[in-house]
Amino acid sequence: MSEAYVLLNVNHKNQASIIDQVKSLAGVKAVKSVYGIYDILVIFESDDLQQIKNEIDNNLHSIGGIENLTTLISVA
Repeated sequence: MSEAYVLLNVNHKNQASIIDQVKSLAGVKAVKSVYGIYDILVIFESDDLQQIKNEIDNNLHSIGGIENLTTLISVA
């Protein structure tokens, strides 16, 4: 099972809408609001790492209001 953790900086006016849109993406296991230098943590999980990559590259990047994202791929 592959996992990816994506940390988002978002426009706070759009945060609730962004969370709702992210929850609808394939492979999303959890979406959490967090405090600190990031605003949202997204956890993707799939048997196919390429599916996770495609969701991030094609769908997550297209959501308006996301100002920056950092992706961490779990290797163990």
